[in-house]
Amino acid sequence: MQLEELVGEKMVDKSLTGNVELVDKAPENLEIGEGTFPAGGGKFRGVSVGRNDYGYFAFTHRTNSREFNTPADIPDETVTFVRSTG
Repeated sequence: MQLEELVGEKMVDKSLTGNVELVDKAPENLEIGEGTFPAGGGKFRGVSVGRNDYGYFAFTHRTNSREFNTPADIPDETVTFVRSTG
């Protein structure tokens, strides 16, 4: 069974966000299907950032955010929530 969520007017298969290959790149340089755990502090401290067909998202092993057009568009409060899931 696939978990789907309505995002805007698109149906997004959330299982796609779990299929990212971790790479050593800056979040803004990710290709579709890649994810990164940004080193150091900054906005994405404690979360990973991935990219799928629908955009960029913050994620941990427990959850992920909805997709945004760029990593910079992911709101701080969204990153804080995702980080809190651990």
